[in-house]
Amino acid sequence: MPVSSYHFLMGPLTIAVALGAILLICRWVFSTSHRDRRAARGLATPSAGTGYGLLVPVATVRTREDAEMLRSVLREASIRCTVSDGPDGLEVLVFPADILRARGLVSR
Repeated sequence: MPVSSYHFLMGPLTIAVALGAILLICRWVFSTSHRDRRAARGLATPSAGTGYGLLVPVATVRTREDAEMLRSVLREASIRCTVSDGPDGLEVLVFPADILRARGLVSR
């Protein structure tokens, strides 16, 4: 097999192309542009300023009994919820996927 001067360049060139492809794949996987598009469509989770992580407040009440009543109504509708102390009273929290159904039940 004849050896040419290009033979010694093929190994490093192949490695450079493979690393470039890996770099582009990592940039695509770890980019935040897909998160920005979700936010523009209204599919993003609530802002980090709420301090509740994935949960969204659906109602604020003054007493523990009111909070537990709302919680039982939501649980009967198969909506996962919890109660937390908020700045204005007790807050009933749900996941964003259930927010519209929960608000419909709470407003009745």
